[in-house]
Formats: sequence, structure tokens, C-alpha cells
Amino acid sequence: MNIFIIALLITVANAKFLDWLITDIDIKTTLVNGIDGTLVLSNGLITRTFITSPGFTTVEYYSHEKKSSILRALNPEAIIGLDGKVYSVGEVKTDIPRGYLNRTALKENLHASPESFQYVGYKISDPVAPYHYTPMRGAPKNISWPPKGLRLDVFFRAPVFAPYYHQFVSVCIHYEMYDGIPLMSKWVSIYGEPVAQENVKVSIYSVEVLSVNQQWTQESFWDGPYNAYNWFYIETDQTHGTNIQWTIDPHEDELPGSFEPMFNATYDVSVTMSVPCVKLTADGFQSFHVHELAIGSSDETRKALSRHRMFRLLAPQAQENPIFFHLTQTDDQSFKNAVDQLAEVGFEMIIYSFSSGFNFESKDESYIQKIKKQVEYANSKGIEVGGYDLIVLDRYDLSPEYRIVDLNNRTLGNACLASKWYEQLYDMFMEFIDKTGLTMVETDGPYGGNACASKSHLHHVGYEDSVYKQTLLQGEFFKELRRRNMYINQPDDYWYQGGSRTGLGYNENQYSLPRWEDLSISRQSLFDRIYNYIPTAGWMFLPLVDYHGGGAEAAFEPLNQNIVAYQFGLAQYLGAGVAACYRGYRIYDTNETKAMVTKWVSFYKKYRDIITSDIVRVRRPDMQSIDSYMHVNYRLKDKGLVMVFNPTTETQSMLLTLPLYYTGISEVAIISEKDENPEPYTLDKGWEVEIKVELPPLEITWYVIRDSTENN
Repeated sequence: MNIFIIALLITVANAKFLDWLITDIDIKTTLVNGIDGTLVLSNGLITRTFITSPGFTTVEYYSHEKKSSILRALNPEAIIGLDGKVYSVGEVKTDIPRGYLNRTALKENLHASPESFQYVGYKISDPVAPYHYTPMRGAPKNISWPPKGLRLDVFFRAPVFAPYYHQFVSVCIHYEMYDGIPLMSKWVSIYGEPVAQENVKVSIYSVEVLSVNQQWTQESFWDGPYNAYNWFYIETDQTHGTNIQWTIDPHEDELPGSFEPMFNATYDVSVTMSVPCVKLTADGFQSFHVHELAIGSSDETRKALSRHRMFRLLAPQAQENPIFFHLTQTDDQSFKNAVDQLAEVGFEMIIYSFSSGFNFESKDESYIQKIKKQVEYANSKGIEVGGYDLIVLDRYDLSPEYRIVDLNNRTLGNACLASKWYEQLYDMFMEFIDKTGLTMVETDGPYGGNACASKSHLHHVGYEDSVYKQTLLQGEFFKELRRRNMYINQPDDYWYQGGSRTGLGYNENQYSLPRWEDLSISRQSLFDRIYNYIPTAGWMFLPLVDYHGGGAEAAFEPLNQNIVAYQFGLAQYLGAGVAACYRGYRIYDTNETKAMVTKWVSFYKKYRDIITSDIVRVRRPDMQSIDSYMHVNYRLKDKGLVMVFNPTTETQSMLLTLPLYYTGISEVAIISEKDENPEPYTLDKGWEVEIKVELPPLEITWYVIRDSTENN
């Protein structure tokens, strides 16, 4: 490594480290080409160093925050298969011990790997957006799409001794590192000249394989998960058919001391499923993306907020949060009445609900014109319109030629998205959207991971490639909807294909419980699962009318008679920034109810920026006393907003401890209940303050938190 690179890394290592979760890091991602043939990709938070001779491979992966190397041993950059023959891509040979990376010994013990794909060159560019996105619907103002950073594409050719057709295959490994976050993405593309496209089938066994030091593992060799620091968060961008495997180093027996696990990012491998083997096409074969986030902490809150920062960067559309209503009646008068009410109280979207009679797959022109006129009326009132459809799950109504076939040649109920059903569904959806003006879709039951053994379906060869092809097509379907600026509810994790929202602790049977039980369990679910998702990525449910046979005890109708519970529901969901499916035929029934709904919608809109920010847990609901959660965002004037609930039938008092570190406030916080009568609070050494809370029975309050050093 040359002197310039060493000086750069020493400067970063010795600098006072700024916390990227409460400070905007203004260091740009760069690639430095060393005179010794190294390539150093760094954003000041992490650095990945490659050598290019005697072969291309990663020789350092470093966290500047922890002053710690992630890497403990060398591995190929990727592993692929051509017609069943396995090739490493980007590999050097060495026999130094693998328990730790001895870089002094490594310099004297590096050899070429002539049987692997060979390094040719590289190019750099800006990151490329994987799908179209235009920020809308209350999205944050600071979205950068595609994310800022640097992309490195590294090119490889087949080894000279490869079989004839394999010599016409090339590989590109893509690395993207992003500004201001210890995150990078990686994926693999395989290309073939025409002669290879006609004769070669390809597989990818490893998109990323890393041997890491103990603190970065998810499991310990000796103790399983109990002695692992779990500082490294790894995921793929595909919700089905991929696998992050943590395994014992396969070299452990031949090189004792290699105890730490390694991970392999691969396609799903099980007893019945194998890595997909597909024919090369003119477009090549692109793998899934691996996202690698060097969190450097075992703290649950920090891990959650770190993942959320990554999620907001790579799936920015999930930050939109329209207030929507699920309409159970679709006749013209019911639709008009509901739209008028929603416009009056400030709702932003209406959705033709399941079991409402709405038919997204209709080709009846008179029906389409009816929906078009309803959409036009809603739009004139400032309300967007969406519709529900069950697209893959439980499609017994479809012809058997469109449905999943199991290994015993039995036709099952789910549709196979790699059959001709994909074209039919795609055409129906897009035509209906274009003709009616819908701007939202709720695609219930999207592709859920089922394999299909049919050998006659249009888009897959058989069982082994069926998950891969269906996942790919479902992603393309959502990307097209995103290109049309649609808002997408999908009960599955298609975030990196353009999806907007999924269920957050969503349990259908729960919503037939008595109202207060439902609200209590929902608030517990929200509290528990909010570290898995940002608030705007999840939905919950408020059954204004009977749902799953819960009857009068479960439904919130008549709304005015149940106004206390109704207000609690509005407050806990709008206060969390988590959309609820308010499902019924009206949003209010009296002026009193209308005023209450308007109050909470106005509250949400006034504090929308902080409410749609991340949540830090304060006190879990136990229905015995006060419970609370807190939004935090160091970038805003409102650094925090605390929601406090008393679900009991008695007045409750307590000193509530607020963890303020992630507000970015370091000394004195100005805290005001309901944004009135602000008082200063000095943070203790743990960045915490205590506030005295007293709440009457079945009441809600909130506190706004600002920094004393800013002009309030």
C-alpha cells in the first residue's frame, strides 16, 4: 500500500470519530488507485481494500468507527458455475493460518489462481437507481435517489484452460459504497457472447463469501449465538430464494485455529431446492444484491436505527405515509359520502377494500368507467384512490395451467407467477390503472416463495429455477408500478423492488377481539416490532365495522358511542406514524366524532416530519400503567416527540425516563407537553432525562423535545 493511502487511513483512524447516527458525515466515497496495484474504496466510515496482482481479491475490510478489521482470512470474491463446473472469481492462493489475517506473512505468501476467472480491469461511476422513484406523499425533503456514493465495477475473463464455450463468458462484480453510512452493496453479473448464450447454463453459488473476525459474526464457533457480538448486519435485496449462511470455516480441519464463522451469500439451498441453473441470455444473468452494514454495536436500539438509516437510503419510497381509509362499499353514493368525509377531516387516500365488490381484474368497460368517474370525483377533493386485489395466493379461481404444481404433479391453489398468469395479471393491472386513474394498489398475496414443478410454464424450466424466476418477475411487476408513481401496499418484503408498506404485527384474528384488547395488543405489537421497520413501512388495522366475526364488541361502530376507544386508536397509530387500515363506510358519525378525528389528523400533519422519523422505545405497554414511545431526528427543529398513553381506568403518575442520545441533544433539552409551557432539562451522563407524567384514565398526551442551543 502506498504512502498516500497509509496517510489517509491514519488520518481517519486518529480523527475524533463523529457518530453517523446523530451527525451528517460529509466525507465522500472515493477510490484510490495505489502504485502497488491496490484499490482502496473508502467513505471514512468503512474501507475495503483490494489487490489486483497476482490476482484480484479483498485484503482488508475495515471499520474506522471501531478501529477494527472485519476480515480475518482471504476468500474468492464470488463463486459461479458454468454447466456444473465451479469457478472462483477473484482469487489468490495462500496457506497462511486463517484464524487471523497476518498481513506481514501474506506479502510473502500470495500466489496466482490460474483456474479461477482472471482480473481484467475496472471502472467507476455513480450508483444507479434500481427502479424509478419520485418523492411524493409527504416523503422527507432530503431524499437523494439514487443514493450518493461510488460504484466500482470489476471485470473478469475466463481462465485460459476453461472449456471452449466457457471462454466466451465474462463476469462483472459490482460494489457500491454509500456516503455517510458504513454500508456497501455487492452483486454479480455474468455475460456471454452469442455462442455462449446458445450453449452455456450458469449458476451463482456465492455473491459474497467473507471470513470475519469474532466480533462481526452472528454466531460463535464454541457458543452459537451466545458469544457473538453480531456487529455486522447482512441482508439481500430479494425476499425469497436467497440465503445468508453462517458456517464454520471449511478450512478449519486443515488449518487449526480457524474457529470464527464465515458467511456465504447465496441462493436458497435446501433438500429440495438448489442454486438455480439458467441459460445465459443477451441481457446476461444478474444476481441479487447483498447489503453489508458495519454497525459495530450489540445495542438493540443502535442496531435498529442503523438498519433504519440503511433502509431509508435504499428504499426511500417506504417513507411516504398517506393517511388512508378502507372503504367497504363501492356504490356511487357510498363512495361520494366517504370521500366528502375524508376530505373534511384531512385524510389523503381511499382504498376499495377487500370484500367490497371492487374488481381490479375486470375488463367490463362500463365498470371501468364507473370507477374512473369515482376516481375523478375523489381527485377533485384532493383524495387519491387505490384498490385491492389478491394476485397470487389462493387463486383457485384460475385455470390449472396458471397454478403451482408440486413435486407429486398435483395442482395447488396458488398461482405460479412464472406461468402465463404473469402476462395476464400485468396487462389487466396496467390497463385498469391507465383507464381509471388509480394511484395506489394493495396487492394482497403477492408471490410468497412457493416452488413450482411444472415443466410447461412460460418463464421457468422446472422446479429448481421456479423460485428465482417468480421472485424476479414479482419484482419487475412492482418496479413497473413504481415507475407509474403508484403507492404499493404489499404484505411481503419487496422493499428493494419499490414496495411501500407491509403488515406490522398484523394478525387478522386479533381484530375480532374486543376493542380495548385489540388496541392494547396492537400497541404492544407496534412497540415490539418497530425496531424491525421504520414507522412508515408498516400498517395495522382498525375495524370500524365487523371483521372476522368479532361482532359489536370488536367493531368501533357506532363511532360516537365508542369515541374513547376510537380516539385511542387514532392517537396510537397516527402518533406512531404507522398507517392503520381504518375499514368501514364512514370516518365519523357526529360532529363530536368529526372534531375528534380532525384533531388527531391535524396533529399528525403538524408534526409529520418528526412523527415519520425513527422510534426509540421508552416503556412497553403492560396495561398496568403508563406506556410510551419516542420519535427522534437530530436533523429537525423538533428533535423528539414522545407519545404517552394511560390505558387504565385510574389516574397514573410516574417519572418517565427519556433516552435522548439519538435526538442529537448533548446538554439541555427543552421539553413541552402538547407543545406548551416549555421547560429545560439537563441531560445526565447517559444522555437521559426524567419527566414527571400524570395522566387521567384512558388519556393520551405528547411531549415535544427541542435543543436549547437552537432558536426555539
